[in-house]
Amino acid sequence: MKFSYHLLKKLVPSIKSPEELAEKLTLHLFEVDEVASNFLDVKVLPNRYSDAASHWGLAHIISALYAK
Repeated sequence: MKFSYHLLKKLVPSIKSPEELAEKLTLHLFEVDEVASNFLDVKVLPNRYSDAASHWGLAHIISALYAK
């Protein structure tokens, strides 16, 4: 699924860069296929689809990774 980096940055201001976010997501939860300046292509697992298939859900998970 493609997620807008700018929207995720707006929801979680502590994100530093798309590359850092992709690294954190890959190390902890999801596999990130592609990183661009304005979007991330994230593989969402079927068991995580209910809570991570939206920008709001992914932002919630990212804020937990950043302990915010």
